[in-house]
Parts: sequence; structure tokens; C-alpha cells
Amino acid sequence: MNGTRSRPDECPAEKVAVWHLYLLETAGGALYTGITTDVARRLAEHAAGRGAKALRGKGPLALRHHEPVGSRGEALRLEARIKRLTAAQKRDWLVARGAPPSLPAGQGPHRVQGASMHPILDGIELVAFDLDGTLIDSVPDLAIAVDAALSELDLPVAGEARVRDWVGNGSRVLMERALRHAVLAGSGEADPATDLRGGAVNPSLGATDAIPGIGPPLRSVPGASPGGAIPVDAEEVDSTLLERAHAAFLEHYGRDPGAHTRLYPGVRECLDALRDRGLPLALVTNKPHAFIAPLLEGVGLDAHFALCLGGDSLPEKKPHPAPLLLVAAHFDVSPGACLMVGDSRHDVAAGKAAGFRTLAVPYGYNHGEPVRDSGPDGVVESLAELV
Repeated sequence: MNGTRSRPDECPAEKVAVWHLYLLETAGGALYTGITTDVARRLAEHAAGRGAKALRGKGPLALRHHEPVGSRGEALRLEARIKRLTAAQKRDWLVARGAPPSLPAGQGPHRVQGASMHPILDGIELVAFDLDGTLIDSVPDLAIAVDAALSELDLPVAGEARVRDWVGNGSRVLMERALRHAVLAGSGEADPATDLRGGAVNPSLGATDAIPGIGPPLRSVPGASPGGAIPVDAEEVDSTLLERAHAAFLEHYGRDPGAHTRLYPGVRECLDALRDRGLPLALVTNKPHAFIAPLLEGVGLDAHFALCLGGDSLPEKKPHPAPLLLVAAHFDVSPGACLMVGDSRHDVAAGKAAGFRTLAVPYGYNHGEPVRDSGPDGVVESLAELV
């Protein structure tokens, strides 16, 4: 007898499933990457509308490529690597794999049925998002840190409602507004809402300074207001006091920046769908970069963005176009094929100045003003409307 033959009480070895990587192309030209152990079954699920939400109703879909990879872990790693590629890089990858050229919509043996994307995404190859007021409501934690910093300096606290109107220009400007309020409150003066709303205070570029190699003078950026709505005769904030207040704020906020921070409805569905559709996603916020990672991890979005820029990542921040131009250059995508999504006039102004298409949400922090007044290319009540 063969010495390697199994004994009667031994179970036969379990068949190991082989995982496949596959790429589908939507009618709009977007590439979706997925993994499965049964490509035919998965295609049938997509056709029946039981597949990934990102592909439901997306018009005719074409199977561009599939290949056996091995274990599920190996397939997940390859899938993650492909999803990080730009649309152009994915197509280069397909060519290298010998995939056939794109077929006209509705043709080909592997076409399955799907729905069109939101019109504002037509021709878009990259989407950049603001953070605070667009993806997350972070004001409760910001207000706690602002009030803790003011209390540490024996100054009147501001409260969450006021902080909600001051957010949007970075932490230093936030504390400058808080200190100005404290000075007015301490003197017994009222602070009209317009005194503390508006554009960046003490911008690093003058209103008429050109932006070497990047863009126009700040005054010519639509929606940007270098002087803000703060009157010229508003009481100046002592620079030493501002440094102390800002340092105290960063210390308090850094202890647990996401304790009370929550995602807005529709955000996760939107980001999951866009990522699965193969679009590179970037995050461009005026918040200090050090706080981005813990906040994204806290709400489970740490794997969604291929690039994150904070307010201190570059010498300039929104409404200056430099961060968005850097994002477009990083992914080698024309600004005209990029979309900026935000909640404030600073997001819209930065997007327009950079040549991006702009989309606004009305529920965030725009200094008490309707964001529609900033003239974005589109407005959605919820980011879920994109998908």
C-alpha cells in the first residue's frame, strides 16, 4: 500500500478557496476594484443590484480584468494597492496586465446593469474634502478646548454657540476670535455677530501680494476677505496673550480631540462609495495636521484618504488655492478634473481659485452665512446624494 494514503479516520484536506481580484468599469468611465472567490457569481450579484452599493444603478458595467491572487489576505493587499492608484495609473496597470480596451456602453459579454453618478461628478478624477463642518461636527470638542484655554487665562468663556460661528480659519484665528470676544465681554461691550465672523485675521499675505508661481493676489480670490468682517477699529489682541491662549488650546484639544466629535449623516456612505469607485480622495483642512489622524481614526475614516493636508502643511491655507493645487499636482490630475467639497465660503473660494469644480453642504460652519451665497457649482443637503 502507498505509505502516504490517508487512514480511514482522517478527514480529507479542506479545499482552500482562491480569491480573485476584478476591475469593473462604469458607464461614466470610473473603475471599481473588488475581490471575490467566484467572479461569475459576483457579476450576477452586481447585475441583480445585490452587489456593492457604489455600483447599484451605475449604468452598464464592464468587466475589464480579473485574475486569481491566492489567499484573502493577499487579495486584500493587492486590492488596497490598486485603490490607491489614480484613474490614469489604474488604466496603465490594466494595460500592463493585457486588459482589452474600454468597450462602448452596453456592449461586450461582461456588461452588467448599474445608475449614473451625481452630475457634478461627471469627468471628475479626484475629490478633495474639507473636514470640520463637512465630514465631522467637531465643534463640541473645539468649544471645550477653547473654554478651557480661556479659563486658564482667567478670561470669560465663549460657549459652544459662539465657537460654532468662529470655526473655519484654523486654530490660531479661532483663539484670536475667542480672545477678542473675551476682551469685549470683560469691558461690558456687546459683540455683534459680524464682529467675529468673516475671513482670516492677520493673513500672512497682504491683500495685493501676488502668489509666486501659484495664483493671483488674495483680494482677487472670489469669496476671500483678508480683512474679514472684523471692523478696522476692533480692539487688537495682544500677541503674547494670543501665543499663550493658542498654546493652551492646542494642549487641551490634543488630549482627546474626538471625544464628542461625530460624522454627519451620509458621510460614510459617500466616502465608501467614492473609494470603491476608484476615485482618489484627499483631505484639505485648516486644522493643524497633528489632529487629523486621531480624528479620522476615531470616526473610522483613517483608510479612506490617499493624502491629507492640514493648515500648517504649507505656508498658505484655504481660501488660498495652494493646498488644492498641490493635491492636483500630487495625483497628476488636471485641476479641471478635480472637485472640492466643503461647507464654507473659504472652501468654495479656494476651489474656484485653484480651478476645481466646487460642491457645498449647507449644514456646516460658514460664519452664520448661507454657503449658497458663495456661488458653488453645486449644493447637496447630504453627501449621500453624491452616490
